[in-house]
Amino acid sequence: MSQTQHISAFVDTIWSWYSVHKRALPWRDISEPNDTKRAYMVLVSEIMLQQTQVSRVISIYKRFLEQFPSLSHLADASNADVIRAWRGMGYNSRALRLRDAMRIVQDDHNGVFPKEMCELLLIKGVGDYTAAAVRNFAFQLPTPCIDTNIRRILHRTFIGPERVDGTWPTSDKELLTLADEILQIAIQHPSYTTADWHAALMDFGSLVCTKRNPKWDICPLTAKGICKAAYKVHVDPSAKKKKQEPGREMGGRFIPNRIFRGRVIDELRDAPSGLPLNDIGNRICLDWSPKAHKKWLPTILQNLEKDQLITQKAEQFVLVE
Repeated sequence: MSQTQHISAFVDTIWSWYSVHKRALPWRDISEPNDTKRAYMVLVSEIMLQQTQVSRVISIYKRFLEQFPSLSHLADASNADVIRAWRGMGYNSRALRLRDAMRIVQDDHNGVFPKEMCELLLIKGVGDYTAAAVRNFAFQLPTPCIDTNIRRILHRTFIGPERVDGTWPTSDKELLTLADEILQIAIQHPSYTTADWHAALMDFGSLVCTKRNPKWDICPLTAKGICKAAYKVHVDPSAKKKKQEPGREMGGRFIPNRIFRGRVIDELRDAPSGLPLNDIGNRICLDWSPKAHKKWLPTILQNLEKDQLITQKAEQFVLVE
């Protein structure tokens, strides 16, 4: 099978699978006619989906847009209002980066969302994939991109499996060229768009071509013999150990500091007048000891202050307004 035939078979198979298994998600098929508002809604979903499961994002996404229905509403919002609206998401600094990005669009682009990659990439917090996602999903501008799902699907289908340590033999630059070639064929479909194509890849990567234990038995690419990695993925979870992030033992298990950071924010969301350090410790730690944790908790609070999520007023810590 030639490369062109391989691509055509891949595209036809993904479209056929997507026609049956497409997920209904609130940030898909947005009917909003205004380009800027549509792009805003797409960007909100993209930032929320970073490091957060789809099931959790769905309800919070709707609630967030009810509170901030346009980019100007979000751009004008205070830190505290944004962080409160972000409840349940975690990684709260993402909320402020999203708000700051909207301020750039409002101030530098007169409130009109840019469409060109070069302009989108000038927005702080918007990287290559996110900029391409806005172009594909909001503006229907075919733009090849690589994220974890797309990388996994394309590499396994056209090149082969990842290494045992989970890394990929082929660079993203090479995969991006392949993604562009595939995209040009995919968008020739009379009923589907570039937004549909990238949604199809996301769904396929989430439901079939998963990181661990890919579902070869229901994979149509495997059934048609066009996946070069079929039944060959053997990732050793111990081969590529991540450096353990900062944290500490509590209740017999290790808890990263990022979890405690989130707990601090959650407590301060419900305490508009603020809380003193000792009260925060008691609320977020089952084993709180002012003596034993006199350096640990202040360090977490200092980092949250550095990230402009909280501030100290007298003896009280509060969300930044």
